[in-house]
Amino acid sequence: MKIGILHYSSWPVIGGVETVIRQHAQLFSRHGHEVSIFAGEGGAFSKQVPAVIFRELKTRDPLVKAAQQEAFSGHPGRAYFQLLERLQELLAPLFTKFDRVIVHNMLTMQFNMAATQALTTFADQGKRIIAWIHDLAASNPDYQIPPHQPFDLLRERHPKVRYVTISEARAAEFHQLTGSNVNAIIPNALDFIDTCGITSEVSALVRDELSHSILLFYPTRILERKNISFALQIAAALEAIGTRVRLLISGAADPHNASSASYFVGLKKLAKDLQIQESVIWVNDLFFVDERQLRSLYMVADALLFPSKQEGFGLPLLEAAAYRLPIFCANIEPLRSIAPSGTVLFDLRDAPGNIAERIRRALAQDHNFRSRKQLFRDYSAETLYLDKVEPLLQDKL
Repeated sequence: MKIGILHYSSWPVIGGVETVIRQHAQLFSRHGHEVSIFAGEGGAFSKQVPAVIFRELKTRDPLVKAAQQEAFSGHPGRAYFQLLERLQELLAPLFTKFDRVIVHNMLTMQFNMAATQALTTFADQGKRIIAWIHDLAASNPDYQIPPHQPFDLLRERHPKVRYVTISEARAAEFHQLTGSNVNAIIPNALDFIDTCGITSEVSALVRDELSHSILLFYPTRILERKNISFALQIAAALEAIGTRVRLLISGAADPHNASSASYFVGLKKLAKDLQIQESVIWVNDLFFVDERQLRSLYMVADALLFPSKQEGFGLPLLEAAAYRLPIFCANIEPLRSIAPSGTVLFDLRDAPGNIAERIRRALAQDHNFRSRKQLFRDYSAETLYLDKVEPLLQDKL
């Protein structure tokens, strides 16, 4: 499907609407749609998403400012109708080339009334427009909207336009203003992977796991003293008590230790015997874990699991604390001495099931962990796209 997105400005202009447009464009493109952005200022942010700039949409353009002054005076004149005619010429090709044109705020805000009127004219002709409403000027006392044309367009629902609001509150305002309901309520969302700069490799590992798995990270080389087998048993015990887990093990082989390779073979067999081979991700088997990848692994992790039997210091505890991760750590020196406040220490002689229960209980009581998982469940950009945006594009909402 070919999708055009229309707004006064686009990224890299910074603003809430511009951020949503950028996110939507990336999601549309990722899911196979052909996307273009049309705006008064800004530029392209992706090779896959071209941006076309029309100065006639820029709110600070001299012609737009002159047209706005005429509109607010109640007597649209030469500048207004010159801008209106020019916009009708510029925008007409959009409605022949694109299957959907998504208009952000321009049918409900007063910043370029000639653009609002031009879009209304295209809607009169049956062109397929989706009005994405972030703000409603006619419902906001901060805006002084004149009681005459063309501003009446901001108070009316066009019968041929499909309307989307970003919240229940905006939907209620729309109903109070127009006496009708919107077609859909689709909240703004967070693309965690993009916002936090997660690498594409790490993203591919966890994108589908963020909302419903506990992501435990063990940054370690494949060495017997690192006690990776115990980490596997803890992961298996978590699965056994009904807690879905993904254990991310950075897992670089030790080039100085000949026994590392055979130990690794044994660990993979243990994971299979415990029936958790799908729950354990040997990251270094998939790609080299450099500093950039390590940073991404810390960012996506929910907690650090560190059951090492022997350490000279234990730097990952400090790294995990810097990333604000809960830490579950062997109660040995020197780890015990450097463990940040709040670290859950466990005895390596304890049963994996007991440790698993402590991890489950600690995370269940951790406000940050619960908030993070709720964020991924309720405001994941990918999930909201699949559940709401794509059905809207397909006329199923």
